[in-house]
Amino acid sequence: MYIAIEWTSAAFRALLLDDDTVHGEKKSDRGTTKVTAGGFETALREELGEWIGNAEKILFSGMVTSRNGWIESPFAPVPAGPADLLAQAVAHEVEGLPPLIFLPGIAQTKPLPDVMRGEEMSLFGLTETDGIFVLPGPHAKWVTMKGGRITAITTYMSGEILNLLKKDSLVSRLIPATYEERPEAFRRGVQTALEQETLPGRILARVFSARSLVLFDRLAPEEIADYLAGLMIGAEISEALGQDKPRKINIVGHAALAERYKTALEIFGAQTNLVTPDIGAGFRRVASRQGDTSRAIEGAKAASGEM
Repeated sequence: MYIAIEWTSAAFRALLLDDDTVHGEKKSDRGTTKVTAGGFETALREELGEWIGNAEKILFSGMVTSRNGWIESPFAPVPAGPADLLAQAVAHEVEGLPPLIFLPGIAQTKPLPDVMRGEEMSLFGLTETDGIFVLPGPHAKWVTMKGGRITAITTYMSGEILNLLKKDSLVSRLIPATYEERPEAFRRGVQTALEQETLPGRILARVFSARSLVLFDRLAPEEIADYLAGLMIGAEISEALGQDKPRKINIVGHAALAERYKTALEIFGAQTNLVTPDIGAGFRRVASRQGDTSRAIEGAKAASGEM
């Protein structure tokens, strides 16, 4: 058995796996930002407990493998699949722990650099791995896959910008302190982002409408938050689709935000498919490359003088 860890900036999640089964799961909110410098080994031991003695190796993915994490691993360039991750993994030896394998992220360098660390495990674990996949979140990822490999990545900071607008902006001053979801306001925002006659995709020219519409009694203050959400997600979709005819888009996840993307994409005329991520399956596809794993471990031993 081995341990697979998704350690993001916000959370820790570990799975105890073999080739076929998930034998256990441990989760906490101890993301990498909550671990002090030099404290990753201690945090790992505390989170895993008795599991450590049951594992032949530990695989890491996510921000723990970044320059702000524990051990920095490189980026595998697109196109990249499970085998490419292990080929560029960084192995690390710590006394009293199984071999530690820090998997790389995935990078696209042209026309501008774009990267992902950790989200690829959700994609590699899917049964269908060809097409366009959207991973909603503060930094939404639009990913193209072909033949089980990631071929293109685009990150949209729509969610983070939306949160900033709702928290500290000219528009935020009109938003009531209490929130109640307004689905029609969200749909209105998406439609505004879509309409040709109102400058499609030009989000900087539209954000102010969340204030101006209120001034002219055409939008209620309690509708601003969802209207803004519709504007931001709609602008993201407008950019992502470009001049392409809307097609099938796979949305990874079943959370409320994934449902919002489904609603917005359907307004744009796209066919949508909600898919459930399975990082356990993703890690298993990576770990099944036993030859690459063994070479990474032996390389770490050689570097530390054990061979």
